[in-house]
Formats: sequence, structure tokens, C-alpha cells
Amino acid sequence: METYGCAANQADSAIMSNLLEGAGYSPTADPAQSDVVIVNTCGVKSPTENRIMDLLARLSNAGKPIVVAGCLTKINWKRLVDTANFGTALTPYSVERIVEAADIAMRDPRGRRLIESSSPPDKPALARSDGGLIGTLEIEDGCTFSCSFCATKFSRGPAHSYSPGAIARAARRLILGGAKELRLTGQDVASYRADGYDLTDLVRLVLSSVSGDYRIRIGMMTPVLARRIRDGLLPIYKLDNVYKFMHIPVQSGSDDVLRLMRRGHDVGLFRDLVNSSRASIPMLTVETDIIVGHPGEDEDDFERTLRLMELTEPDVVNLSKYSNRPGTEASRMRQLPSQVIARRSADAYHAAMRIMEERNSKWMGWSGRALILEIGSRPGTMIGRNDWYKPIVVEGGADLLGRWVDVTVDGYTPVHLNGKVSRST
Repeated sequence: METYGCAANQADSAIMSNLLEGAGYSPTADPAQSDVVIVNTCGVKSPTENRIMDLLARLSNAGKPIVVAGCLTKINWKRLVDTANFGTALTPYSVERIVEAADIAMRDPRGRRLIESSSPPDKPALARSDGGLIGTLEIEDGCTFSCSFCATKFSRGPAHSYSPGAIARAARRLILGGAKELRLTGQDVASYRADGYDLTDLVRLVLSSVSGDYRIRIGMMTPVLARRIRDGLLPIYKLDNVYKFMHIPVQSGSDDVLRLMRRGHDVGLFRDLVNSSRASIPMLTVETDIIVGHPGEDEDDFERTLRLMELTEPDVVNLSKYSNRPGTEASRMRQLPSQVIARRSADAYHAAMRIMEERNSKWMGWSGRALILEIGSRPGTMIGRNDWYKPIVVEGGADLLGRWVDVTVDGYTPVHLNGKVSRST
């Protein structure tokens, strides 16, 4: 199984994997040894789509039965059909039919059959622990907004919130199954509304449903809806089991471009949300998304984006070049030259890295606990998170996985802190 894209796609892949294993399939990391390959696709950016198409073409040439899942099945079906020989395809609404899809693909590897459902299944009810330290749980699907550049709305549809009871039960299964970090995810988790619960009520319900020294990471929120629940949200961040981490995509520092993007917020709203949240939660980690080169963006607009980064000092910037997606409103606008977009992207990248490094420098000398969740990219290192969701790279072996360590920060880069472990528990 190959998975691309957001945390919601990761959760969908976990559901599909569990269902396949329950039906007698077993996973393999080597496509050459597999009987069927599942490719869970993402359609947010053109470069990602191109990588997926290259993979599908290679798998097709190798003669493997393929199931295509994810957003591209709704965003660019024609290109999928033109590029690859695959047996079946699933939309984000039909992931629960993965066993049926795999069986059909193995019988008819070139059938290109699309298996659709009219509404999403109860994904929390399908969520099961795989014994991993990080559990991802979709609490809602879809989005209430219609951004000019976004094609995800074609595949994920309008916002749909899952039952709070089903979410609480799934959270309990994941935590009791070994997860130390629970990621509550969706296209816009601040839009959560079900059975009288909003996002803040839901987090409290989850915490009351399962005890333990685990952490909850609250997923991406649009600025407009995050502000609407701010008064209830900030006390949630102060709870011991909740990371002091907020992901609020601004996309541009220009009100004119934000109107073209149909984002529904202005720069002032974003600044107010960041400033008031950090005033309430000292050292709150703020992650944001920025797109450069959206149609209609001029040099003054771009400079405003750079100034906004300087003023708000995000800890993490997910920077993207504007990507022309089929069927979107922005795709019908006059496109900027690619060299202009590339130059602005490079300038924004250097500015973001400098700001992120400055933010991380403020953690020098900090001592406290970190939860070790991942193996580092450098041999002999592990990656932990403190309560502000800051990644801290430490020396150590796999025996530290899932454990809390006492650590002192003794170095930093733009993207992580370095730490020295004094004790593990």
C-alpha cells in the first residue's frame, strides 16, 4: 500500500489495511512480492499527482493488479484511465469496500471499475489499532468552504461530522491498543458539529473516555471557524493531554488575494487569532500554510505575505507554489508565469526558514519531558515531542520508543530541536 497526502488519507489507509488483513490479506513492503497494490492518492498539488501517475505507470508495466483510492479518483479520473491499467478504484466515500475492490482487481486487472458510495461510511467505527504509537482518527470529512484553488472539495464533498460516541469509542480502541499520540483530523476540524457537540466538547469527551499519559493533536482549522470556537478552544489547549499546537492555514498575507482565493477571512482575523492564542498559551506552536503565485497575486501582494510571516512568526510554514487543479475557479483565471512563481517561492522559503529558526532558538536550554514516537533519519537517533509538539532529536535506540524522556535542548535547526536525554520513564 502506497499512501500520499494528508492525515485523513493516512487514516483511510489504516482502515483499508485493517479490513484487508481481516479478510486474510497480509501486508508486504515490496511491490514485487505483492498480489495486489493499493495506491491511495492525493490531488491537492500537481507535482504530487505527477509522482502518483509515474508510480501507476510503472506498476502497470510490471503487470500488478492495482486498486486506486483517494482524491484523484474524483479530481482527475480521465488522467487515471489514460495513464494506468488498474482493476478498480475507490473514492474517499467507499474505502470500506476495499476487500471487494482488491478481489475484483485480482480477477480483472484492467477493468478500471470505479466503486462509489453516495455518502461516507462511519469511519470512526472502522478505525482499529495496528499497535502503532500514533493513531489517526477522522472526526469529520469535507469542507464548508469553496476555495478557488482547491480541488479536494470535488472528492471529499461538504463537511460531514461523525458521531461523538463513535469517535470516543474509536479513540479508546486506539489508545488501549498502544497509541501514545492521537491525531484528530479532517479537512477542517473546527467545523465539527454533531449531536450538540462542537470540537471542544468532543475533545473533552475523548479525554473522559480513556485515561492515560497520551497526547491529542488537534488537526487543521480554517481561521474563520477557529475564531468562532476560540473561547472554548483555548482552555482545551491548557489541558495536560492536549498538545499546545494550532494549525491554521492563512494562505496569503494580502486581503486582495484572500478574496480571490475565497478564503472567507482577512489578514487581520488571522493575526488576531495568532496573537490572542499565544497570549493565552505561552510558546504555542503555530503552523500555517502559504500559497505563492495564485492568479492575481502581484508583487505588492507577495510582499504583504512576507510581512505577515514576520509579524506572526509561525513555527512551521507549509509553503506551496500555486498548483493549477482541474475544474477549480482559479484554473480559469489568468495564470502567472512559472518563473515568477518559482522566484517568489524561493524568497518565501528563505524567509520562512529564517523565522522558523528564530522561533526554535527560543527553546535553547529548555528542560522537560518529551514523548519518543519515531526513529530518526540519522542512525542512532530518535524523535520525541514535547507538550508544544516541538520535534526533539535525541541520541538513542528503539528501546526508547513509546517512552517519556527527560531532555534538555542543546541545539536547533529551522525544523527541529536537538536534545540530550538525562532520564527515561
